[in-house]
Amino acid sequence: MNQWSVGRLFSLDSLDGSSVYTKHMASLQRHVVNGRTYWRIVESRRVNGKPRAVPVLYLGTADALLDRLLEAPAGRWHVRSFQHGDVAALTAAAHRLGIVSLIDKHVPRQQHRDPSVGTTLLLGAINRAVRPRSKRGWSAWAAETSLHRLFPGLKPDRLTSQFFWDQMNCVSLEALSAIEDELTGVVVRQLGIQLDTLLYDTTNFFTYIASTNTRSKLAQRGKSKQKRTDLRLFSLALLVSRDGQIPLCSQVYEGNKVDSKLFPDSLSQIRRRLADISLDLEDLTVVYDKGNMSKANQALVDEAPFGYVASLTPAHHSALMDIPSSSYTPIGGDSRLQDVPVHRLRREIWGAERTVVLLISEQLRAGQIRGLQQHLGQRLKALAEWKKQLSKPRSGPRTKESTRKRIDELRTGQYIHEVLHVEFDAERNGADRLRYWVDEQARTHLETEVFGKRILLTNRDEWSTEDIVWAYRGQHHVEAVFRQCKDDEHLAIRSQHHWTDHKIHVHTFLCLLALLLARVVEWEARKRQRTEGLSGLLELLSTVRLVMVLRSAGEKRGRPRTAWQLETGNKDATDFFRQIVPDKPPFVYTDSSP
Repeated sequence: MNQWSVGRLFSLDSLDGSSVYTKHMASLQRHVVNGRTYWRIVESRRVNGKPRAVPVLYLGTADALLDRLLEAPAGRWHVRSFQHGDVAALTAAAHRLGIVSLIDKHVPRQQHRDPSVGTTLLLGAINRAVRPRSKRGWSAWAAETSLHRLFPGLKPDRLTSQFFWDQMNCVSLEALSAIEDELTGVVVRQLGIQLDTLLYDTTNFFTYIASTNTRSKLAQRGKSKQKRTDLRLFSLALLVSRDGQIPLCSQVYEGNKVDSKLFPDSLSQIRRRLADISLDLEDLTVVYDKGNMSKANQALVDEAPFGYVASLTPAHHSALMDIPSSSYTPIGGDSRLQDVPVHRLRREIWGAERTVVLLISEQLRAGQIRGLQQHLGQRLKALAEWKKQLSKPRSGPRTKESTRKRIDELRTGQYIHEVLHVEFDAERNGADRLRYWVDEQARTHLETEVFGKRILLTNRDEWSTEDIVWAYRGQHHVEAVFRQCKDDEHLAIRSQHHWTDHKIHVHTFLCLLALLLARVVEWEARKRQRTEGLSGLLELLSTVRLVMVLRSAGEKRGRPRTAWQLETGNKDATDFFRQIVPDKPPFVYTDSSP
C-alpha cells in the first residue's frame, strides 16, 4: 500500500511521486480491492490509543480521481496551449498561394534532408511575420507554437541555424528571380488585385557585417535612413500595388549606390515582371519619388508604355517654386482633398512639355516649420554659449580662419543660412565681438512661400488634378511598407546576421514572403470591413490558442486519449480566425487521437 502526505489540497503530479503538497495530517493512500487499484484520502488518528489511518474520502480509480481533481464531468484535462491563430492564418495563406510547391519546383530536391527548402523558407517567413527571431532562436520560438500540428512530422528542435543556412544555400539567385516572377502572377490572379497604380520607392537596412569582411559587396557604408552611420548598409527597391500594398517586385543592391543610379535597372525589371503576367502596360501608372528623378531617368520613363506620376526636387526648379501661394486654389469637390491648394500648368521640363501640378501640403509645412524652429533653437543656444565664453579674459578664436569655420558650422543646415546671420568683429572687446540675429522677414517668406510645396510631374494629361494628387499620395503606402519592415515586433528585415551577399538576398526574400502572407491575411480582413491594420491583425490572431486536452479512458483500461481544440478566449478573434482559416486538415479546430 502506497501513501503520500498531501493534506486537504493535493497535486495530480503526486500520482507519480514527483511532487507532494503537505497540509495538516491528511494523506493520499493507494489500496487494492479484488485486484483493482483505488485511491482514498486518510487522516492519522488515534483509535483506542493507537495511531491509525482513517479514511475520510474515497476517490475511486485513478480516472475518477482525475475527474474529481479537475472538476470536469467529461473527464478532460487541459494540459498545454500553443500559439496558433497567427501562424495558422499565415500557413493558410501560404497554402492558398501554393508557396511550398512553387519554391520547391525551382530548387533541386535535397536527399536525406527534410523538410524541403520550400517548407523551410515558409517556416522562416512565418517567424519573421509573427515574432522575428534569429535562425538560431527559431526552434525555441516554434516549440511554443502549433507549427508541429500544421506541418505533420515537423520536429522544431532539428531545425537548427545550420539547417536553415544549408537550405538557404540551395536557392540560387536565378531561382529566386524565377520564384518571384511566378509568385507575382499567382498573387495577382488569386487576389484579383487592381494594378492601375503601382508605387515604387527605395530604402536601406543596416547590417552587422564587419568592415574587414571582404566577401560582401552589397554591404557598404552610405547614408543610413535609420541614422546608423557606424554600420554597413544594403538597400532595397520595392514595387507595391496601391490596392492592398502587395509587394510585386524587389531588388537588393549596394548600400552606397545612389537611388537614381539604380532606377534604370529597376525600371527594366518592372517592365519585364509586369509583361510576364500579361498585363496591359498602357493602363498602368507608376508612382515614384524625387530621389529617383534625373533627366536621363525621365527619358527612359518617357519611352516606357505605362504612365507615371513623379515628384521633382524643389531646389532644382526655382521658377516653379517662385509661383506665389496666392496663385494656388483649393481642389474643391467632396473628397478629402477638397481643401488642398493646387496650381496646375503646362511647362517644358527636360526637353518636353509636361503637365505639372503644384500643391501645398499643410502637414509637410507644419513639419518643416517645426524642424526649422528646432534647429534654429540649437544654433541660438550654441551662439549664446559662445558669446558667454567671449566675455572671459583672453578668450576667443585664435585665427580668422577658425572664426569663419565656426560660423559656417553654426549656419550649416537646410534654410538655416537664410534666416540666421552671424558677425564677428575682432576689433571689439569681450562678448561684443559676436553679433547674431534671426531674419524674421526671411523666416516668414520660408513659412508662407516655400514650406509645404511639392512639384508633381505626369503624362496622365487626361486625369483630373485630384486624381494626380491622389496617385502621388499613394506613395505613403510603400513608405508604410518600409516602416513595417523595420518594425521589431512584426515583419522585420533587420537586424540580419548573415555575412555573404547570397544569404542577404535569400534572407530578404524570406522577409518579403512574410510580408506577402501577412498582406493576404489583411486582404481577407478588409473584405470583412476590419480596420485593425497589419500589426493589429497579427496581434489579434495571436490571442487564438490551440489547446491539447487529455481525455481520461473512463472505466476502460488504457492510457488517456489526447484531443486538440481552440481555447475559449476572445470571441471576436476566434470568429475572424474561423472566417479566414479553413476547417479542414491541418487546420482542424478539434481532433482526437489515441
